[in-house]
Amino acid sequence: MTVKSFEVSDPVLSSLKGFALANPSITLVPEEKVLFRETSDDKIAIISGGGTGHEPSHAGFIGKGMLSGAVCGDIFASPSTKQILNAIRLVNAKSSGVLLLVKNYTGDVLHFGLSAERARALGINCHVVVIGDDVAVGRAKGGMVGRRALAGTVLVHKITGAFAEAHSTKYGLEGTAKAAQIIIDSLVTIGSSLNHCKVPGRKFETTLQGNQMEVGMGIHNEPGVQTLEPIPPTEELISKYMLPKLLDSTDKDRAFVDFNKDDEVVLLVNNLGGVSNFIISAIAEKTTGFLKEQYNITPKKIMTGTLMTAFNGNGFSITLLNATKASKELNTSFPEIKSVFELLEAYTDAPGWSPGFFEASSAPSVDASVLHTDVKVTEVGNYDHSSFSKWMKAGAENIIKAEPHITELDTLVGDGDCGYTLVSGVNGITKNLDTISKTSLSEAMAQLSDIIEGSMGGTSGGLYSILISGLSHGIIQTCKNKDESVTKDSLAKSFEIALETLYKYTRARVGSSTLIDALEPFVVEFSNSKDFKKAVTAAEVGAKSTATFEAQFGRASYVSDSSSVEDPGAVGFVEFLKGVESVL
Repeated sequence: MTVKSFEVSDPVLSSLKGFALANPSITLVPEEKVLFRETSDDKIAIISGGGTGHEPSHAGFIGKGMLSGAVCGDIFASPSTKQILNAIRLVNAKSSGVLLLVKNYTGDVLHFGLSAERARALGINCHVVVIGDDVAVGRAKGGMVGRRALAGTVLVHKITGAFAEAHSTKYGLEGTAKAAQIIIDSLVTIGSSLNHCKVPGRKFETTLQGNQMEVGMGIHNEPGVQTLEPIPPTEELISKYMLPKLLDSTDKDRAFVDFNKDDEVVLLVNNLGGVSNFIISAIAEKTTGFLKEQYNITPKKIMTGTLMTAFNGNGFSITLLNATKASKELNTSFPEIKSVFELLEAYTDAPGWSPGFFEASSAPSVDASVLHTDVKVTEVGNYDHSSFSKWMKAGAENIIKAEPHITELDTLVGDGDCGYTLVSGVNGITKNLDTISKTSLSEAMAQLSDIIEGSMGGTSGGLYSILISGLSHGIIQTCKNKDESVTKDSLAKSFEIALETLYKYTRARVGSSTLIDALEPFVVEFSNSKDFKKAVTAAEVGAKSTATFEAQFGRASYVSDSSSVEDPGAVGFVEFLKGVESVL
């Protein structure tokens, strides 16, 4: 399987140099691959690090209130003892001691541990805390190694960094290390991924087939603990395969942290690098719902972001922090700290900390009285709702049948969504036919305009909504009262007014290769002949003509050559008209 990716020479050092260029308050020592910031003589400095490939971890979390420095190894490889020791020396020159926060991977633990021993031999006050939050590898298989470090690592960075900033002057290195351990002991994480990641400079390799995914995926392309085939819906993945591994108290192999229904909990949904922000937010919402439904847990704080990655890993992880447990233990040892949220929400200027700093405040309530919830216009133009409904359903059915062709056209000259957008629009119409006015066509059109805008979205939704709103205004102008039936003459005039209304908001005209190339001929022919079939034929001729000239509007205008492809919007309009014509 070939996976395309951007490649650069010397990627690790180039990446570190680019990061330093973008963050001038952080200094890079290129020969050691060490980054550090200004520190204070009276406070504990915190260093983390490991192999590169997890960005923004760890360099991105250097900042006031988080890390003091980071040591970077090669891709997925621990930095050397020499690198780490030099980092300790650098930050120790202006601090009261150095805490090393180390992810629980063999190479990292060995090299950071040896560096700490050598630092202490040099008279440097140095201590190591090993982070482990993974639950995928249980006690039996993990044995003496313990839990791997996943995205929970960044919460340890944030909370321990805030503690060091505010309290290490009083409690020193031992106190800061203890605070870190309290957080680690309150954390659980599980990850999952659709595939392995592409490592720069290496051939893409995977053991997974197209219909497989893994649960328990690590952050170094390690296999997961469970392969799922076929790939389940995301909701099922979360509720059936991930949350039980975090929260099933009967699973003694993985029940590392107890969670009770009254506990305050922090939820972190972390992007492994290749998932869109759109989906990560949706996963957070689904996870929150399942926590409430299945475990009676309502997270007090929900965090999402790309924080601990595996390059372009097409997966995510779920981390839970038992804030009640952590807060009680912190308060017992450090009475000034009433809640772990004080530290989690404390200020930091670390460039990679996407959750940001904020002062907790209540969100505003919704004043429903000011919301646009109903459409009211002058009610005129009596019409046959039953026949109208039949026409709309027939038009909708034809759009749905034509969707693959419309989508294919839009893939060539647009962004490929025109067919889906039109289907959403006609589905919105047919689902709401019973809710629109059954006696007044002006009101029915106004309501339909609102429905289309809500169901279609995008440019097409806006255009059709304006057009149909204009049709409503046209009916109001051409029909005297509610009892007067809509005629072909009044409908033709109303179509003219609708087109004029649309022209106020778009400069597209016939010859622009847009919906207008089919719409205007339809309106003109119907206005002249009052013959719907002739008007549909005129619209079809207009739509076909769009394959003879370049598009001037929309995404099709960016395509190098769109002159041989019919405009998908015009084609969609004609297909709807043909559907209506078939039942007239």
